[in-house]
Amino acid sequence: MLPAEPPTLETIRSPIAEPFERFQTELDDAFLCDVGLVGTVGAHLHRAYGKRFRPTLVLLAAKGFGAVTDEAIFGAVVVELIHTATLIHDDSVDKSLLRRGLPTVNSAFNNDTAILMGDYLYSKAFSILVNKRMYEAMDLLADATHRMSQGELRQIEQKNRLDLAEKEYMRVIDEKTACLMSAGCELGANAGGADGKRRAALNRFGRALGLAFQITDDLFDYLGAEKVTGKTGGNDLDGGKITLPLINALREAPEGERRDMEDLIRSRDFRNGHWSDVVRFVTVHGGVAYSQKRSTELAERAEEELASVPDPEIRESLQNAVRYAVTRER
Repeated sequence: MLPAEPPTLETIRSPIAEPFERFQTELDDAFLCDVGLVGTVGAHLHRAYGKRFRPTLVLLAAKGFGAVTDEAIFGAVVVELIHTATLIHDDSVDKSLLRRGLPTVNSAFNNDTAILMGDYLYSKAFSILVNKRMYEAMDLLADATHRMSQGELRQIEQKNRLDLAEKEYMRVIDEKTACLMSAGCELGANAGGADGKRRAALNRFGRALGLAFQITDDLFDYLGAEKVTGKTGGNDLDGGKITLPLINALREAPEGERRDMEDLIRSRDFRNGHWSDVVRFVTVHGGVAYSQKRSTELAERAEEELASVPDPEIRESLQNAVRYAVTRER
């Protein structure tokens, strides 16, 4: 049974406190550049972007099978750079003004800067992999980055589709979110000395965790308080993103109510004082409960894969990471 209160990231990171500090230093170094704008945007990114959850998983996976090596440290840096680049590009495409309650790069600077900064971070990430001769990690992360791009394009293709099936939604979040977590966990396990079977288990762990994480994230659009999540309710739907809570509610609602809600969404009236009607519809027709159930099931599936981690302290931290992913408030 998942606890009501999420573990803190500080608690989760406690077994890797020292290597995490080194990761932070190496991440800062990735923003050293004779182009002043890179440092300026980098300082903004430290305030507005990222909980460093993915690199935490990389470092924990490495220590769980041996030690946090240089490969694990730089792998964690690369994973965070790729993730941050994706967030910057997402915000630019979505024309988002806030992330975690602070201005996005496209809002604080401009759209051109956001796009080019994202490109810079992608190129820096793969430059590190080449310079450190981390070829196995490069294979993993090149594939993950390719799949993430596919997921973003697929999401644009599915924009405003009220007939979107759950299977189609799950494919998008697998590509957009889960594939980088799974690659990062496998990268860490490999750096720590895990054999092929255990590497595969950590890959599956990361995938299930990533899916649970994204479903929880999508619930914030319907349930999250703006002062906590840092974004306005209905922001995803306003951007044309049809996510699991709404997909399930539309599937389960009586035909008449479903048609009325589809008309409300298509007319954009939910932005004119009717957002509470959408939230009520999604809640009453099981969209919230179903999404929470799916997230919990995936979290339990992720925890099952941790039997392969020999270090009990790290196994507990990874279990806490799962609980954090599905019980956090932002």
